[in-house]
Amino acid sequence: MNSLWDIINVPMGYVLRFCSWLTGNQYILALLVFAVIVELILLPFGIKQQKNSIKQAKLRPKEMAIRKKYAGRDDTPTKQKMSMEIQELYQKEGYNPMGGCLPLLIQFPILIALYNIVLNPLHYICRLSNDTIARLGTVVGGITGQSYDTTRNINLLGDLRRVYAEHPSAFAGIEEFTSTVKDVNDLPNLTVFNSIDLAQKPELALNWLLLVPILTFVAYFASMKLTRKITYQPMQDDKAMGCSNKVMDFMMPAFSVYIAFIMPAAIGVYWIFKCLIGMAKQTILHFAMPTPVFTEEDYKAAEKEMNVRPDKAPRTKSGKVVRSLHHIDDEDFPDTAEKARARREALEAQEAAELEEKKAGALAAAPIKEDELRAPKAKKAKKDSDIISPEGKVAEKEEKTEGNDEK
Repeated sequence: MNSLWDIINVPMGYVLRFCSWLTGNQYILALLVFAVIVELILLPFGIKQQKNSIKQAKLRPKEMAIRKKYAGRDDTPTKQKMSMEIQELYQKEGYNPMGGCLPLLIQFPILIALYNIVLNPLHYICRLSNDTIARLGTVVGGITGQSYDTTRNINLLGDLRRVYAEHPSAFAGIEEFTSTVKDVNDLPNLTVFNSIDLAQKPELALNWLLLVPILTFVAYFASMKLTRKITYQPMQDDKAMGCSNKVMDFMMPAFSVYIAFIMPAAIGVYWIFKCLIGMAKQTILHFAMPTPVFTEEDYKAAEKEMNVRPDKAPRTKSGKVVRSLHHIDDEDFPDTAEKARARREALEAQEAAELEEKKAGALAAAPIKEDELRAPKAKKAKKDSDIISPEGKVAEKEEKTEGNDEK
């Protein structure tokens, strides 16, 4: 065995040995008691995680207020500023986002070691050395005609019980075994109802072992659904995260089914026990240490406390959004608000002046000429000259008469 893993394996092996003794070497019951004890050992880490989740949940209104302040702005400087404000909020409130990861990191090697213990009952329950287990595999294999992986001797255990009961003299030369195991009943019993051997791997056949992968999927799926429902989910409003969670809700149980098919059935049974006990533990923590639930008024109060303005961004008179990367949130702080407003008003005035100047330039450049303006007057004068008054007509008649007399 690896000496590093033995730091965890050996103490846990004694626990499993105690469970086996407590249940009369009934391995299935020993796994149940063992799963309960392991969850009790890991309970402080679960409490630590729950406290960390509660602390994060309490900060949600303020965090959402910060995110609302920068909503609709997807440039990199704005995102960096938003992340910086959220981190400052966490530091101010004494919340460590990585605090919930430490318990998980501690549990991970423990859980890996547990599977190694469950797979090696001859070593951790019977306290037999690796050399003795290898010799037992040779003796049993010589009688059954099979080969055994003695590093995972749970496969060997079922046949060892049967061969030892039928041919006890075959083991006379293995002193460590005969001095430790006086009778076949001293060996862990992996059979259930005297017919189902949990040392065997489940197969796609109509037998009782097929229930192990099926129940493993159901237990794991229910465990994930319950955990997601009663624990705080910081990204519950994220659609992408929601889609990812739905995929994981099926992928992880499906992976557990794969493990249940390639491992002895006892591993699947232990996994079922672990999921069921884990759900019970999570439910108890949920009711004993509930996460806070906030109303719309709580979120509005947080926005007021965080100085979130109703408008997402200032706008000029032309409707253009002012989004300076250097002074993007100066109006939100008392020490810079006055200068920021003056800067914004100056920018609006400048833009309005530029707009008026453009309009004036457009009028000046229009193709209108003075002669075109005077043309209607000239035409009107011409029409007026064509109109002859009565006096004019008499004068014209006299001129014609005088002309005739001269002739």
